[in-house]
Amino acid sequence: FFLFGVVYGYETKFEPNGHKQTVNWCISQANAPQDKLQAFIDYGCGVVDCSTIQLGGRCYDPNTVEGHASYVLDLVYKKQNSCNTDVGIITTVDPSYEGCDYP
Repeated sequence: FFLFGVVYGYETKFEPNGHKQTVNWCISQANAPQDKLQAFIDYGCGVVDCSTIQLGGRCYDPNTVEGHASYVLDLVYKKQNSCNTDVGIITTVDPSYEGCDYP
């Protein structure tokens, strides 16, 4: 659904047996300190490929620490099946936006 310029949606995938499986993402906490988010980006980019959030990458814009941290948090979450709860939070709302698809 659409509210105040932001698109919200829930994504559900179906398992082979027909049961619904809710998809989760790990994104930046709204109140996370900038320095901690940047530290996670620095750490995460040593674990996952961060080319998508680098200049020219499809998720570079908006060029914010929060935006880049959300993308890296989710990549690390998908790889390690663990969300860093010091700076991240689990959501069932797809954080993808035009041109930038979260895995």
